[in-house]
Amino acid sequence: MGKIIIIIYFFIILFIFSYCEKKKTTDALSFVEIGANVKNIRKIYLSQFSDNVRYVPLENSLDHPLSWTWNILSDFSEKYILDSDGGICLLYDNKGHLVRQIGKRGRGPGEYTGIKSVAFMNENIYIHDYFSDDLIEYKMDGTLVKRYKSGFTTDEGYHMEDAILINDSMIFGNIENRTGQVEYKALMIDKKGDVKYYYKNYILFELEPGVDHAKAPGDAVLYRFGNKIFFKELLNDTLFKMDYQYQLIPAYVFDFGKYKQPLSERGKDWSQIDFSSYIKLQYAYQTDNFLILVCDFAKYFPAKRLTPEIIKLPGSKDYTQWYNTSAVLGIYDKQTGNLVFSETTSTDNHLFTSGFYNDIDAGPKFMPVKMVNDSTMVMKIRFEQLIEHIASDDFKNNTPKYPERKKRLEELVDSLMKAEFDNPLYMMVTFNSK
Repeated sequence: MGKIIIIIYFFIILFIFSYCEKKKTTDALSFVEIGANVKNIRKIYLSQFSDNVRYVPLENSLDHPLSWTWNILSDFSEKYILDSDGGICLLYDNKGHLVRQIGKRGRGPGEYTGIKSVAFMNENIYIHDYFSDDLIEYKMDGTLVKRYKSGFTTDEGYHMEDAILINDSMIFGNIENRTGQVEYKALMIDKKGDVKYYYKNYILFELEPGVDHAKAPGDAVLYRFGNKIFFKELLNDTLFKMDYQYQLIPAYVFDFGKYKQPLSERGKDWSQIDFSSYIKLQYAYQTDNFLILVCDFAKYFPAKRLTPEIIKLPGSKDYTQWYNTSAVLGIYDKQTGNLVFSETTSTDNHLFTSGFYNDIDAGPKFMPVKMVNDSTMVMKIRFEQLIEHIASDDFKNNTPKYPERKKRLEELVDSLMKAEFDNPLYMMVTFNSK
């Protein structure tokens, strides 16, 4: 009888524990009402969240020219910045001084034909070769450690479009569902290409007759926060976080309401889909207190250029552009569940259209493009656009919280112009912990 009581007691404790764990997981899931808040817009000032803004110009070098690219092929550590234009990889210190080139273009053991991504991991540098799909590992001094032939393609033939290094031996990445019937949405592989974990895809659709494949959905959301990996497919409503057993746990669900692209459209001919009618979450970042969201408002973007911008394309007709961007910044308060979007500005100034209103130094509106660490985010700036911003009324008529910092920004731009600077800059913002 005593043993039976002990067994019953054990199962009661196990049931209570399982229930609590299940309730804890459910309680942790947050719903973010994007569709219902599209018109919930006000000015969001940077000083509400930070007073720590710095600008890092990447040093010019005639021997190591760095071309401008909109893609963010960069990574950051406490001491260094790793940057690439797709053809060269350069290591800078955290003040933007060039340290050395990492690898070079070619087909030798430590060379690459093109660069898809770069990353720091455990004091080493990794470069993903765009064309060969190899993953190349270097020491910080540029010495080749090893070339991994698998890259982001598994031994079973799956290719991961976007990936992140989990540690020095494991890689996690998403699989694009171009046929509508791809079995897995993501995989965990080792550097040999062997699959260690499979992540089931539950969002399936049929291709219409005559359609070979669905349009590529775009980049997945992939970032590290609080020593955990966060992951969201562009056309999936759920942002997952990875636990210590490498399982994906739902953390946030985004409700786009009437602005969500129906699953029934994904298998249609591209010419039959009005992509401008749908709002998408392009990027997501975190602080202790907030989710920082970058949403593509498409045709609902409320700010237009004052004059058209003429884009000259080699070998084709000039293109007339009326919008600097269609991205809108959103702030989701983790405690209250409130979501508000930052007011946009109709202007010809590329750096004053969308993002946090910069009342710190009157510099560019801040639109983060990457997380440096749990508290710092970064925006990539084209120098010629920063010159235009400093010369604009948007800057001149802005009285910031710290006028002396505005003066320092003017002096920085003036000194770089005299030095004939033409590389990118990084605007780094460290957010308050409370």
